[in-house]
Amino acid sequence: MKTIDVNGTRAYQFESFDANAVGHGIYTRFGGVSEGIWKSLNTAGTVGDDKTAIAQNHEILFGAFGRPLATRFDVWQVHGTQIHFAEAPRPPEQKHMPGDAIFTDKAGVTLMMRFADCVPLLFHDPVQKVIGIVHAGWLGTALQIGRVAVEALAERYGSKPQDLVVGIGPAICGDCYEVGEDVVRRFEKYWKENYQQFFKQKDQSLYLDMLGANEYVLRKAGVTQIEQSGICTAENLHEWYSYRKEKGLTGRFAVLLALKDEA
Repeated sequence: MKTIDVNGTRAYQFESFDANAVGHGIYTRFGGVSEGIWKSLNTAGTVGDDKTAIAQNHEILFGAFGRPLATRFDVWQVHGTQIHFAEAPRPPEQKHMPGDAIFTDKAGVTLMMRFADCVPLLFHDPVQKVIGIVHAGWLGTALQIGRVAVEALAERYGSKPQDLVVGIGPAICGDCYEVGEDVVRRFEKYWKENYQQFFKQKDQSLYLDMLGANEYVLRKAGVTQIEQSGICTAENLHEWYSYRKEKGLTGRFAVLLALKDEA
């Protein structure tokens, strides 16, 4: 990955994404106005942060990205598999719809999602000119939301898995993400097999590798062009929010993705 610094903000970008076709950024916690545990570019309005600061952070974020805030399309992330296809930006007065995957083929829409340990999956189909962001927490990973997204892209836009370019963004790694037996049971229920390789026992505790599991799901769905960020949010608190490491007292970083207008 590479980094882009603009006016105090820092965004990570996948080198496999065509910069002439899409703009994208996985934004760190740098460059915002939030204080305390939310310092500083928190974009979530449900974590106790000051509403005025959050609104200002969104302005800063989109200013750094180079797109109007009015192009934003975001959802209420609920750890499921519901997908939304954005035909237009979300009006500010409209409530967020629940969902964990958003796609568009409209250049006038900027997709946005929020993260703090869950896995960001960024999609680009350069053939059908479609983009998307998927939010994969442990439950979404167990439900194989990556596969669900690939199938939805095929049905809606005619996308072929081999054409898709997917970036797997910063998230909590398999050395840091301790889980309980209930999580193992969910994987057993939904995966049936081949899930054990993503769990490991350490010091009498279980740990889940969501990054590896999501890549496995994508490859099983036929995706071959995948770039891993290799960044653990819990191990890099100076740049990222981590719900697990910070015991829930933290903010959310933003992922933005947009198609560029054709010349």
